[in-house]
Amino acid sequence: MKDLLKRVFLKYVVGYSDPQKYWEMRWRLGLHAEVETAKSGKKLAPKIRRIMRKHECMNVLEIGCGSAPLCELPNYLGLDFSSVALTQSGLKRFIHADVTQKIPLPDKSYDAVLCRFVLLHIPFPRIECTVKEISRVAKKCIILQEPWGEEQKHSQPHCFTHNLPMLFENYFLGAVVFIA
Repeated sequence: MKDLLKRVFLKYVVGYSDPQKYWEMRWRLGLHAEVETAKSGKKLAPKIRRIMRKHECMNVLEIGCGSAPLCELPNYLGLDFSSVALTQSGLKRFIHADVTQKIPLPDKSYDAVLCRFVLLHIPFPRIECTVKEISRVAKKCIILQEPWGEEQKHSQPHCFTHNLPMLFENYFLGAVVFIA
């Protein structure tokens, strides 16, 4: 019930018009969804390590790292646009940036780039720029845990369905791996 009240507050008081404000408030309120995403991230770590080994990735950049449940991955760097999430993560080294604008890293600077439930929140006009930025920074592999396609469509007003395989195919020559 408490989580439901927080969600109603977010939807009707904070609203979705300012994504930065919305996500900062989500992290301040400590919604259950963020806790569950962190738990599921820890379970994924072995699978992500296997993918990184397969593609000979020595480092990983996580876009939208939140509380950074995967910070134990080899040479991990987290990026988030929520300063609250980054503070709560306890990371000593991170990037505070908006992936829809510019990732402040050189081209091909990370062997693997990981996105988990981030791209579905990016509106249609900004997704292509975001995919270009992720592709620019990734060297060998992009790992996505993202819904895509009509069968995985979300009904929430702040979620968008993108054709991610097609988008990445246009901008990234390395491996794009979708994980469940």
